[in-house]
Amino acid sequence: MSIVTSSAERTRTRAIIEKLCGPWVEDPAADRAVAVIHAHAAALAWVRDTTGVYPAPASVAAELERVSWPLRTGADGRDPVTVLAQTAAAALAAHQSSLVP
Repeated sequence: MSIVTSSAERTRTRAIIEKLCGPWVEDPAADRAVAVIHAHAAALAWVRDTTGVYPAPASVAAELERVSWPLRTGADGRDPVTVLAQTAAAALAAHQSSLVP
C-alpha cells in the first residue's frame, strides 16, 4: 500500500472517490484523523527502521496509541507529525533503557 503524496495523486484519488461515493464533502475532523493516522504509521515505521524489529515493542506501540488518541479527536491541537515523532523517540529510548541490566 502506498500513501498518496503528490497533488496529482490526491486529485486522482478524490475523483475516484467522488465517482464511487458521490460529491466530496470537506470534513476537517476527518482530515485531522487521517493526518494523525498517517503520522502514527510514520512513527511506527521509524521505530521499525531504527530497530530492525517488527512489530514495534509493545510499550512503544502503547505509548504512540495513548498519545495519538487526543490528537485524532482534536482534544490536542498540536502537529501530529512532530508529537508522534517525539513520542516514538522517547518511548523507544525508554524501552531500550529498560533492557539494560
